[in-house]
Amino acid sequence: MRFDGFKAIAFTAAVGIISGCASMQTAKAPAEPTVEYFKLDGGKLVPGKVTANAYFEVVKDEKIYVFISPKAKAEWEKSGKLGGKPITGIGYGPNGETVMFESELAQKEYDKRHEGSGQ
Repeated sequence: MRFDGFKAIAFTAAVGIISGCASMQTAKAPAEPTVEYFKLDGGKLVPGKVTANAYFEVVKDEKIYVFISPKAKAEWEKSGKLGGKPITGIGYGPNGETVMFESELAQKEYDKRHEGSGQ
């Protein structure tokens, strides 16, 4: 009898530990900014299908190119042109480089990551 009581106590303790560990798990927020794509549908702007967490800085020809959209980065790599409404920051980089931003959101994210640089 004494042995069965020990089994019951050990089992109860094991279940309590396992359930306690499971309840301590938390969801982590993505470390990268979330970018949602929009498209025109019947003359209205509606959310697109793709949501991406991305941030890219590419140094090329003494300029820094900043992207938060993998699609925009891929298009730039193919054509060499920034689509949409890019922003140029002359002397905006940490060493006075020109920084080419894919968008205003890309500039805001750059500013967050490089506190105090630019402007």
